[in-house]
Amino acid sequence: MAQALPVEGPLREQTHRVPGGLRAALGALLVLVVHLQPPAPVFRYDATRYWGGAQALLDERSAVVEGLLDLRGVLTTLLYLPAAVVTRLAGDDLAGAAVLAENAVLIGLIGVVLLPALVSIWRPAGPWTVVCCAFGTAVVTGGFAPFPLTDLWAAALLLTVVAALHRQGRGWLVLAGVAAGAAVNIRPATLLPLAAVGVAVLLARRWAALWAALGATLALAPQVALNRSRGTSWLPVPPGTGGLTELQASFASYVVRYDTVVAGPDAEPRLFSCSPAMVDALAGEVPRSPAGLASAFLHHLPQSVPFAAQKVGAALHWPLSTPYLTPAPGVDVVFAVLVTAVSVAGVAALLRLSTRERGRTTLGRVAVLLVWLGSLATLVTSATETRFALPLVLIGVAGCATVVAGGRPQGRSAWWWVAGTVVAVAAVYAVGVAGLQHPFAGMATPELCSGR
Repeated sequence: MAQALPVEGPLREQTHRVPGGLRAALGALLVLVVHLQPPAPVFRYDATRYWGGAQALLDERSAVVEGLLDLRGVLTTLLYLPAAVVTRLAGDDLAGAAVLAENAVLIGLIGVVLLPALVSIWRPAGPWTVVCCAFGTAVVTGGFAPFPLTDLWAAALLLTVVAALHRQGRGWLVLAGVAAGAAVNIRPATLLPLAAVGVAVLLARRWAALWAALGATLALAPQVALNRSRGTSWLPVPPGTGGLTELQASFASYVVRYDTVVAGPDAEPRLFSCSPAMVDALAGEVPRSPAGLASAFLHHLPQSVPFAAQKVGAALHWPLSTPYLTPAPGVDVVFAVLVTAVSVAGVAALLRLSTRERGRTTLGRVAVLLVWLGSLATLVTSATETRFALPLVLIGVAGCATVVAGGRPQGRSAWWWVAGTVVAVAAVYAVGVAGLQHPFAGMATPELCSGR
């Protein structure tokens, strides 16, 4: 069957296989390192909702009746079901330890299987590449491990989509579709990158893309079935999605970043950093839909350009306590610089390889680029949180690992590439800092943001 893009590049025959025993040992070490941190003593905010959904499957309670699935996909109830089963058997006191153990295993899978698979799209992933991926994954995702959130799962599913699309066969297309459908259900923010990937699959695989569509349909069928049983719609989204979309569009028009602060039971957990310049530009006309948001960005050029850049830079400005915010002055600055550097340098390495090897363009490479661009667009079009940038950070880790795998710049242009990357890291970090200069606690409103 004719294809617009080749499925695999010429580097396929050069693959350096990592012995299964070594990969398993590295994975076990990664799981152990992540598991050494203390478990969460209590789950807060969104984490309580996802944990409640998993527990509801084991109780006589209904997640639907309790409102747990009004805004969340039905598949979110399955994510922490293994930990919930352990807790049911061993007691509620082990809830934190069970979630930490489950997430540690997931992080191990990302670090020694999925990220090396992404690297292999550009360069053969040898043992040192896997070590680099495992180390980078431990550093950037360790803070997510104690909490039952969807971010790790959504990122793992995005990486699965990319890895599956770099392979041949109907089964891999079905797997890519299932992973894509599941990602959208548990994390609707993945819709933009996956929609772009879907178009690429259609162009590259033509009629064979129907196998991916079949996989996505299978993954989304439980949500449709639940919606019909509740008498709502045939759409494969939770019933409260419309209202949430309106709220996100409103905040996205003037909020640079939102943080959930963990600072005691009586403290205000909501911290918004906003843009007074965008509030002034909007002049009270806050958008209520994605189309309205796009129109506002276009209508208020050039003010919207630095605002969008600030949202991206601030999303990469991770505190050490990400996905939540527990301020640690000094350490947070170092970690934010590290995460920004990895994210920017990694994607720069992948872009350099892609531009220098245009004849080796594959569907897998295109899919990675589209996931990156789609995730970037998601940061701009939402009430951004640091954890929303996880796909960008993991792609950055993979990009840095390609340097270890033999993708080091060589020749006279290497110094220009290094200098340009350093300048880009500094610029992204500085823009992020600028975007965080107007924080305030409590619910955001344009009036509070502008100081009126």
